Amino acid sequence: MKVWAVANQKGGVGKTTTAVSLAGLLSNRGRRVLVVDLDPHGSLTSYFGLDPESIEPSVYDLFKNRGDRDAVLPVLRETNIEGLSVLPASTALATLDRQLGTRSGMGLVVQRSMAAVADRFDYAFIDCPRCWGC
Repeated sequence: MKVWAVANQKGGVGKTTTAVSLAGLLSNRGRRVLVVDLDPHGSLTSYFGLDPESIEPSVYDLFKNRGDRDAVLPVLRETNIEGLSVLPASTALATLDRQLGTRSGMGLVVQRSMAAVADRFDYAFIDCPRCWGC
């Protein structure tokens, strides 16, 4: 699986639109595509008709479980587009630093989660939050 992160230090520059557009293009060409919403605003999640205010489980749960292999599949959601799935965001992501910031291994959560589903997808697009430290 090829993984692409869509990131920019400024908000409102089209990160979500870029991730959705590229994922849609590839899924229309018969590829198996995963989109991952890491933004606490949950715009990508909302795009696929899911509510980031109430969705459970979400990417937030992956961080709580440190990217444990068994934690990924319950979070994975199919969309109404054939071949396109989403790991949805929850607004709870905004509390990660405060709740889990001191736990070790948090930087590897996304990598572990992607490895757990690598055999299911050809491509993954990560919609990153606005980067404060870029």
